[in-house]
Amino acid sequence: MQIARTLFVFAICLGLAASLSRAQENKPNQENGFRIPVFQLTGKLAKIFSIHKCEYISGLTCRIRYNGAAALPSEVFFTEFDQRGHKAGPHVRLIYPELKPGETGAVTFRIRLAEPAKIVLQGEWNGPWRDPY
Repeated sequence: MQIARTLFVFAICLGLAASLSRAQENKPNQENGFRIPVFQLTGKLAKIFSIHKCEYISGLTCRIRYNGAAALPSEVFFTEFDQRGHKAGPHVRLIYPELKPGETGAVTFRIRLAEPAKIVLQGEWNGPWRDPY
């Protein structure tokens, strides 16, 4: 009986720890007094890219890492959302470099909002990577 109770408490603690970890990942960061938005990568993008170290320079400039788990998308688009979850206009093409597996590069989000709450990214795989310029 004591073992079952201990296992039950342990399972609850693990669930709480996982929940807190997910909440921390999705919590907007503070950077020099500005709030960095939550990034939501959809579909295959979530499997191949990670975004980190963002700064408000020429819009919102971040580091993007490509792990090579799937081919680079031909194009990536993003949509901004405000604190209430409202879209801040149509999707915009993301400026990002052609990366090799394991490489990290810089991406620039030409944002409309001063401090978007969330940025959702979508990829299109219509052939090879296309130069955004």
